[in-house]
Amino acid sequence: MAEASVSPLPLPVTRKKKSLSIEEKIDIINAVESGKKKAEIAAKYGIKKNSLSSIMKNKDKVLEAFESLRFDPKRKRLRTAFYTDLEDALMRWYRIAQCLNVPVNGPMLRLKANDFARKLGHSDFKCSNGWLDRFKSRYGLVFRSQPVETAAASGDAATLWSQNVLLYYLNDYHPKDIFNIKETGLLYRMLPTNTFAFKGEACSIGKLSKERITLVVGANMDGSEKLPLLVIGKNKNPHCFKNVKSLPIDYEANRMAWMTSEIFELWMQKLDEKFQAQKRRVVVFLDSLPAHPEVKILKSTQLVFFPSSLSSQFVAMKQGVIKNLKIKYRFCLVKKFLDSVESSKEFTFSLLDAVDMLHLCWRTVTPETIVESFEKAGFKSQHGKSEKTNTETENDLDLVTHALAAGVEFLKGLSLEEYASLDENLVTCETVSDSQAIWTKEGKTNETDCYTSDEEDEDRSPETELPLPSKKEAVTALETLKKFLRSQEMNGTLHDSLADLENFIQCLSFK
Repeated sequence: MAEASVSPLPLPVTRKKKSLSIEEKIDIINAVESGKKKAEIAAKYGIKKNSLSSIMKNKDKVLEAFESLRFDPKRKRLRTAFYTDLEDALMRWYRIAQCLNVPVNGPMLRLKANDFARKLGHSDFKCSNGWLDRFKSRYGLVFRSQPVETAAASGDAATLWSQNVLLYYLNDYHPKDIFNIKETGLLYRMLPTNTFAFKGEACSIGKLSKERITLVVGANMDGSEKLPLLVIGKNKNPHCFKNVKSLPIDYEANRMAWMTSEIFELWMQKLDEKFQAQKRRVVVFLDSLPAHPEVKILKSTQLVFFPSSLSSQFVAMKQGVIKNLKIKYRFCLVKKFLDSVESSKEFTFSLLDAVDMLHLCWRTVTPETIVESFEKAGFKSQHGKSEKTNTETENDLDLVTHALAAGVEFLKGLSLEEYASLDENLVTCETVSDSQAIWTKEGKTNETDCYTSDEEDEDRSPETELPLPSKKEAVTALETLKKFLRSQEMNGTLHDSLADLENFIQCLSFK
């Protein structure tokens, strides 16, 4: 007789407990307090009556979480972190920054969390990426691009940025690892219109030169390190660079002779490699511009962008460094011109001459000038006060005396400082977005290679091209230099430099 088949018993159906957000719990509380039936409310939200009773029992906690803005309204759990006082302080700081439209990012929030932890005595706390992610999730923080700040709030934003964001980095980095960079335009051959006039003759020199370059200047906060100058010209291979295999500066080029996002990224990667080799961690402050994109592959360098609505008061290089460099450069340029007049020689000045002169002048900008400029920009050292020193500038009277002796007059009332600032309003950075760009990368390279400037036309004339000195002539010139220098008071550093130079040339002579 066949056995009767026994069908398996159905498994009990388990209902998954529904989780409600804080926002939904607030709606339930309001519904109950308005007199609606609890059974209807429970059915509407798909919960049991005992779950509704639990919500009402914890009503005060739910209301506190919602009203204090400590939790995202969409959040479903009220579990708090261990460092509640730290999170409260961090959220208050974030809300203030948000109200004043001061941009805040992840690294900035991490630095501020560590700062609050120190102040609150949490010596065992360290803001890891995981903690930061959980914190952002708990409070529903999403970092988006900031709206354009209003002029009315710019004063408050500047104060908040200085007292919180800037101070945070000043506490976290040593002054030698805090840098600022800034572009400036330079009409490198400019003898200003009608500035010079020969006595009794119409001025035939002094026409405003259209040759412009962009100069990128950067230094650290304690003045101990000046970054190599970055010069951006119009021609990738200027004729005056023929046979030149190395320059004392970094050189790039494009048709407009200004900073582009591509040049910026390449330059920052080069600097980052240098800091990596030195095993350093540095922060670089700079303007927020289309030509200054986020460079995400940097390993030793943190880029911090000034809020776009703040004035240039925080740009340290504009508080005296660039001005001092330009005054020194203009002084040397005019002196070179006057030397040509005195020796009855034609005045010629190429881009290579400008590069050498800029390098020379940049080396003479003192650490005191740099430190004072950072202090004017609000970068107050948290590692002890620096002693104030009077910065030196070139003397107008010395230059005027030299000019008069050569039979050349300065335009009355024009100071060297005013002359140095004539090109300060030149546009130095690209302003179009990627979607507005009219060249492809390949197209730009080709155009750059082919572009010929006014200076190139002049340099290509056979009369101005000088033959490349031989190694024997270089050795002879060095002997002449040594003979001259030995008749002067020299320090040990100059003797060492002279020996290094001789060794370099001697090594070349054996090749």
